[in-house]
Amino acid sequence: MDDDKRPADPSPEEPEESQEDEEKPWWDDPSLPWRHKPTRRDLACWAWIAVVGVYGIALLPMRAILIGWSPPAAAMITGGRASVVATGAWAYVHGGPLILYWLVASLSLIKFSWVYWWAGNLWGTGIIDILAGQSARAKRQADRAVRITNRFALLAIFLTFLPIPFPMPIVYAAIGASGDKLKRFLPPVFVISCIFQAGYLALGWWIGEPAVAIVNLYAKYMWYVMLAILVGMLATWWWRRHRTPDSDGDDMTTTD
Repeated sequence: MDDDKRPADPSPEEPEESQEDEEKPWWDDPSLPWRHKPTRRDLACWAWIAVVGVYGIALLPMRAILIGWSPPAAAMITGGRASVVATGAWAYVHGGPLILYWLVASLSLIKFSWVYWWAGNLWGTGIIDILAGQSARAKRQADRAVRITNRFALLAIFLTFLPIPFPMPIVYAAIGASGDKLKRFLPPVFVISCIFQAGYLALGWWIGEPAVAIVNLYAKYMWYVMLAILVGMLATWWWRRHRTPDSDGDDMTTTD
């Protein structure tokens, strides 16, 4: 028998799965802001962000009812511009503790500001990327807001109160990511909120009775407004849900 014709040694078996293919833990997800196993602080902050989101969605149809029911209550619960203007007019006609309305509405407007500061302080750019969303336009707005915040934090806070596309969550998260302390962050936010809410109250006071007449007329139809808002929310949800497959199909059939 020829020694040169020995059978070749069997090759070692390939592992069925590489370590990259192993199932990742639930927290190792690019859609989540952390890059480590979350601590209790991480989970608590993430839960608060969820609470803020649910609160905002639930409040959308309720704003219509609150303004029609009681402008001061709407202002103190939501802190919204329209409700604060209506409260100023309401106080001009019916009286009431205007200082209390002003202070509570100012606090209500910024009641969740600390959540976004905390998120930025915990996760830095991780939460900013998530808050910015996926659209190119939103990312450009977020990048601009972060640049301005890093250079002029006080100006950035002021701009979040204006009716312009300047994202408040991004600004507050960027301030938290910069390492700024909460005790330094909250006072200017509260002062600027008080300034703006005082202006909206003064506007309502100046308009006076005509604004109250509009609120009273609106109160008669507020349930229809609430139903219209709910229908709009459902229609938007349905459109987004059914738009994605169609748009994906269009992208696949597009050729150069």
